[in-house]
Amino acid sequence: MEMQEMAKKTALLFLLCSLMTMALPKALTAQQQQQRQGHAVIPFDFWVGGEHLPAGDYIIEHIESTSYFLFRNTNGNTLAQAYTVPLDGDPPNDGQYKLVFKIKDGKHLLYGGWGPFGRRVLSSESAEPALAERNRVDVPVTYH
Repeated sequence: MEMQEMAKKTALLFLLCSLMTMALPKALTAQQQQQRQGHAVIPFDFWVGGEHLPAGDYIIEHIESTSYFLFRNTNGNTLAQAYTVPLDGDPPNDGQYKLVFKIKDGKHLLYGGWGPFGRRVLSSESAEPALAERNRVDVPVTYH
């Protein structure tokens, strides 16, 4: 009787370990996707909404939502935020991630970002016509 109970416990333990092994990669993948940060070297001063930001290295975070971008420079002393809406549901491939800036009156205004969460534009830009190539500058973004 004791060997049968031990065999049942061993089988149950094996089953539980198997289930945990299958679930762990999915949980880690979801957590990693939520924690992905973008990095961009922006070679010019720019504006996010009414907020002026200097040229530099920036971290782009998606805080609890793909609709909210938080910009901070790598020194940690510059911060801006932007709310976005989807332009379409077709995310670009790795290597095609970028920030898109509209040039208006000689200023670089953040228009949107193409990243792992899709092509998104600032809420304030969503009613505007699409940007012409000559009126924009793209800055590559890498995600980690």
